[in-house]
Amino acid sequence: METGLEERSDQELLELARTDAQAFAVLYFRYYRHLRAYATALLKDADLANDIAEETFVRLTNRLGWLAVARRPLAPWLFRVAHNLAVDELRRRSHSQTLVEETTAASTDPDETTEDIQSHVQEIRNAMSALPPFEYTCVTLRFMEHRTTAEMACQLGCTPRLPQIPVL
Repeated sequence: METGLEERSDQELLELARTDAQAFAVLYFRYYRHLRAYATALLKDADLANDIAEETFVRLTNRLGWLAVARRPLAPWLFRVAHNLAVDELRRRSHSQTLVEETTAASTDPDETTEDIQSHVQEIRNAMSALPPFEYTCVTLRFMEHRTTAEMACQLGCTPRLPQIPVL
């Protein structure tokens, strides 16, 4: 379905997207695959790259007004947000890997590792119980059952892509 919006500049679409979902959809389809490819190159993980691209657009929805008024170029802003999100993920992974290495180095005895984990069980239970039900399920599927984003979405009956964009 041609809307005529495809020919508009990013700046025009930003201004329209504040009240027109079709304008936002044009921006989404214009940049999503490029952001996903960029994040994939950084992370080497297609599922996480999809998450990064989607989160970038979630953040765009929160900044539409500011970007429209500031008249800043959209592409550099989008790629900077995606870059920052990917770097945060790499830091998180590095930190997690360091913790695993430190735990492994500190305890080569499986019984000691089990004891160490069990000493934090109540803290973990408290943190998990504080989560809303949907987030609790997501955390459980991702970290306890090692599911991918696509597998989680299938099991939860939702799409792995945020936000819901109408098809043009």
